Amino acid sequence: MQGKRKKLIIILTVAGILLLGLLALYHFFTIAEVKVEGNDRYSEEEIKEMVMNHKYDYNTLYFWWRIHKKEMEDIPFVDTVEVSILSHNKVKIKVYEKDIVGYVRHLGYNLYFDKEGIVVESSSEEIEGIPRIKGIAFDNVELYKKLPVEEEDVFKKILNLTKLLDKYEIAPDSINFSQSLSVTLSFKDANVLLGKDIENDEKIVKLKQLLPDLQGMKGTLHLENYDEDMKNITFKKEE
Repeated sequence: MQGKRKKLIIILTVAGILLLGLLALYHFFTIAEVKVEGNDRYSEEEIKEMVMNHKYDYNTLYFWWRIHKKEMEDIPFVDTVEVSILSHNKVKIKVYEKDIVGYVRHLGYNLYFDKEGIVVESSSEEIEGIPRIKGIAFDNVELYKKLPVEEEDVFKKILNLTKLLDKYEIAPDSINFSQSLSVTLSFKDANVLLGKDIENDEKIVKLKQLLPDLQGMKGTLHLENYDEDMKNITFKKEE
């Protein structure tokens, strides 16, 4: 009887020590700092709120185990997040955002597409810095499939143009294509006609120089025939 009692005490003591050890280990791995990288469209706090949304996500090991590398279909414009452990109480969330070059409006929604023309997101939200594309005809749109347009070359033109605009920090309200794929940029009341030659650095540099002069003006700036030798640039005012 005494031997059984002694054995029980030993078992309870060991169990108690293990429990205390597990509790200490659990509290030791409590997240105190979260580092967020790769986020442009969301703030650090927004990423934390959207990713760390489970009851035990404050625990370093549990959070890493749950996420590690995960596709985030429930977070618009975010493709994947990766979680890495920096220390016992510090983790890093690496955000991989979807590669978006523009959006079109369809049935009240904004359809955001990548450089290949594939629709990667449908949302009522307008994201600052992503231009609206007008003038391209399509129908029967499906998420994660290519926009069904007649001129597939238009996506290459959009990609090259948006790269140039980003390079010179120019953000038009919309990029407008005519049937012949001639391009007009819209900035509030002023329009800039670029024509078909939209991959011309000289033309975009000139636009960058002239943009401050367009503030508050209504009309169209004609740059479709611009080159370095051109002295006169036409601005046609609208009443």
